Amino acid sequence: MTRSEEESLYLSLLSQLQSSEPAVVLNALQTIKHRLIGHDQTKELFVRLGIAESLTSILGTDGYLDKTWLDAKVEAGIVVGSLAYGGESYILHLLQSAALPPLTASLNPDKSPPKLIISSLRTLNTMLDTYISPTVPLNPAVTISSALYTPDGLRNLHEILSQDSTDRLSQDQISLAASLIAKSCRRVPYTTGDEEGAVQREGLHQKLLVGAGVLDALAARLASFAPDEYRKKSSSDSKIPPQAPPNARIAPILNAITAIVRGSKLRSIEFMFSPALVALFPYSASDEKLSEGTAMSLHLPQPKSSSDLARAPRQIITPSAFPPLSATTSSSSSSSQFPPLSATSSHHSMGFPALQHHYSSHSHMHHHPSGLTDEQRILIGGGAGVEDDSESSNGGDTPLRRRADTADLDEDERLRAVTQATDSDNTDPALDIVESELINWLISLVRTGDPITRLTAASLLTNLFLVGLVAKRLVSYIALLVVPVLVRLLDEGGKVIGVGSTGVGGIDAQTWNRWQVEERAPAVLSSLVVENLVFQKAAIDAGAVKKLAAILKKVSESPSAVNGVNGDAAYTPTEESTTKSNPEYNHRMKVKEGVLRCLANLGLFKDDYRRIIIDANILQTVVTQCLKPLTPIQPLLAQDNNSNAEGNPPSVLVAACGVIRAVSRSVSILRTSLIDAAVAIPMFNLLRHENDDVKTAATAAVCNLVLDFSPMRKPISDAGALDVLCDLVKCNNRPLRLNALWAIKHLMLDADATTKRRSLENLGVEYLMSIISTINTDPSTDPEDEEDDDEEMTDDPALETLHLPEVAPLEQRLPPKIRTVVKQLQKRERIAQAAQSRKQAIALQEQGLEFIRNLICGNEVGTMIDLVFNSIGADRLLSLYETLLTTPNQSGEIVNAVVYNIVHIAAGVPRHRQRIIERTDLLKVLLGFWNHRNPHVRSGLAWVVINLTWKEEGNEAEGVQRRINVLRGLGWAERLKEMKKDTELDVKERVKTAEFQLSGVGGNGNGNASSGGGGGGGGSSTGR
Repeated sequence: MTRSEEESLYLSLLSQLQSSEPAVVLNALQTIKHRLIGHDQTKELFVRLGIAESLTSILGTDGYLDKTWLDAKVEAGIVVGSLAYGGESYILHLLQSAALPPLTASLNPDKSPPKLIISSLRTLNTMLDTYISPTVPLNPAVTISSALYTPDGLRNLHEILSQDSTDRLSQDQISLAASLIAKSCRRVPYTTGDEEGAVQREGLHQKLLVGAGVLDALAARLASFAPDEYRKKSSSDSKIPPQAPPNARIAPILNAITAIVRGSKLRSIEFMFSPALVALFPYSASDEKLSEGTAMSLHLPQPKSSSDLARAPRQIITPSAFPPLSATTSSSSSSSQFPPLSATSSHHSMGFPALQHHYSSHSHMHHHPSGLTDEQRILIGGGAGVEDDSESSNGGDTPLRRRADTADLDEDERLRAVTQATDSDNTDPALDIVESELINWLISLVRTGDPITRLTAASLLTNLFLVGLVAKRLVSYIALLVVPVLVRLLDEGGKVIGVGSTGVGGIDAQTWNRWQVEERAPAVLSSLVVENLVFQKAAIDAGAVKKLAAILKKVSESPSAVNGVNGDAAYTPTEESTTKSNPEYNHRMKVKEGVLRCLANLGLFKDDYRRIIIDANILQTVVTQCLKPLTPIQPLLAQDNNSNAEGNPPSVLVAACGVIRAVSRSVSILRTSLIDAAVAIPMFNLLRHENDDVKTAATAAVCNLVLDFSPMRKPISDAGALDVLCDLVKCNNRPLRLNALWAIKHLMLDADATTKRRSLENLGVEYLMSIISTINTDPSTDPEDEEDDDEEMTDDPALETLHLPEVAPLEQRLPPKIRTVVKQLQKRERIAQAAQSRKQAIALQEQGLEFIRNLICGNEVGTMIDLVFNSIGADRLLSLYETLLTTPNQSGEIVNAVVYNIVHIAAGVPRHRQRIIERTDLLKVLLGFWNHRNPHVRSGLAWVVINLTWKEEGNEAEGVQRRINVLRGLGWAERLKEMKKDTELDVKERVKTAEFQLSGVGGNGNGNASSGGGGGGGGSSTGR
């Protein structure tokens, strides 16, 4: 048949679709279906002839329909699915042809036949699984989510998941609906620079799903898979769902639940206390303690027979040598803080010099937020920071701090950051859960069954751990039983058995499912180890780095050399494998991203682990294969050595920057391996990338690369980093502004006077003042919120207008013992946006103050203080310091930064010290911080006295005595006597010196007017 004859036939078939006779339409659709499936050229021709509009019209047919019409709608749905299976261009065409509304409307079980529901669910899942270029103007994921999360859409999902039928069609609907939820509920619209709006939308779909009863329906589905032994022990038979049929699948259910509860302690509690799960797995609060060194037993249930699960051991006894994690250790994984690189740096190795005439500068590395810190930490209910044992630090000159930057983090970390934005400054609601049987069962699922089931169970378990809902005594079992399984799954993708007859975008089912394991295994392991040294050690001991390195090198090879990550030849890349919308390319990029994130998280804290990563010989691969963007960044620099590498999407670039940031926390690696890998210019280039997340991640890494002892500081500076960073500070993206200002601060340490002047000019005095003069109030102290605490607990008010299915009020669905906890969590969610904004503003304000600190220290200190005073105004700046110190509930980070600004001004020449001593109100305010919780602040007060009472060579004795008299008159002598009792050694030593000089008999230094006063801790250099 010639091309023209084919076209005539297809036009005839399309004309039949306009018929009013359902039989004619049905026959035409069946013919079209058989011609389309597996024939891409035929699909292209039909699309060009306008089939999408006809299909949309048939699917949208409403009202009373006989069986033939319903069959025709089913066939139309299958044809739409076949077109979507063709890839990006077909999906975009369908969306532009308004095919989405009838697809989502056909999910109504009351109006649509089961086969139509299944075909529509498969089509929507295919659309979300297919890689869509980020450059296209229409985002299918966001479009589908917007159409799905409506009152009708939520009701349809709830009804599908609540079906009682055990037949194959119903179970397929349930699995597909759960998969659709997992893929769609995080896809919220985002506009660059709209961080406040993003915080508001974070968790929006999840809240809607909880309010619509979908989470409870999913929990009931999960309970139906529970082993018989739990059913026999339960006394609430009426609330326990019947056993799941053999054709049911647990993995999609676990996936959907994880997507809904991820990063939220509140939603995780609602899941764990859903009626079906409480009936099967009762919870109790207990003060029972288990001493370390005591042997423990963990009962792993016997899984029921099913296609998903294998048999598990009934009991595992852990040796007494593997004690439970302490409260400190277990909480560290959810800490929002990155500690200094040295465990001892907060005390005597702070870089503060012994009393000497020269003010000396020392470098100190602190870890950046990552929050998500709070990303991450995040994420999570508060906790102590994880100590870093790197030899790279000379000490820390600022307190441990929580950061607000989250843009260079993955989805899990980003959500955790939002959670901890509300948790980190407040006492976490107490909820001591003892050995939940649900956790035992999840651990059993991780250790049994097929790889996909193991990964989905591990993902849910990881979330519950990160939000603090795993009993402390069970945490050690995760390291012992779960982490090694995840490491093993890194290279077990080839053992996955395909489910169903088709995959996505031309990929067969077995290959597609293998790809899912290869993509998710490193991602889940990354989330679990992100801030927990015990889990990191377990992963390292299990050989994770070696496997991750092998995978990274494999996926970074040319496509023609890759037949799957683990060498399975089930899928052979075509000549179009390098096409950026090609499924194989998308798969390799997802694997690469997950591997890089996992390596970065494993190298966060311990130098030994960083060295293992370097010894795996992956650094050259990261620099040459993972730092090249899809679109070349102009102008190209001749030193860029990855010009022949394959381009990477923004997500991979962000993850690669994370690896560079992690390993650059070690001075030895910073001075050797990173230099050998020539990382400087590729990292500088990414500062000019078009994507804000990439620039944010790149600036976080550059913060470490431009430290004063880094050999890469000069090439990055010579390339024009200062001008680029000054421009980034003025953007609308808050995390990017923070990182850029942080890097500029590092560049100022020990910089020459010309560079410092240029940085101040480029930033602009008024812009700098707008950053450091912000008064950030604590939203948790709002009296209106206190009044809300007494109100009855209700569901989200935003849900009341949606007319969703009736579900029991929240206070009736949760046990009385945890209602108080949930009320506190609900309050924190209400103030999440304000809390997150405050954290970001404080972090930026702190870096602005430390930028000034580095401007006025080092060489030509007197000249630089004059520059700052003349540019800003001495009275204006000192008045601002006083205002910041008298602000109620002021952040400790800001107090510390202001104190050391004053310390360094007092380290100038006599006229600068006179400026300080004249501000008696400021000195009174400073005195009030003598017992501040941060020892660096207390030590800083002693440095203020030391510098103000310093005796220069020459005839300044009279001026020194006047300053001593003022200080003594304000009560500083009495306070110093109290401070001699301080528990911190550094504080006591500094106080001894201050008291000696304040007595009027000390301080005869050899300093001079140009070198300034006695000292004060050096400049600020806090690495990421």
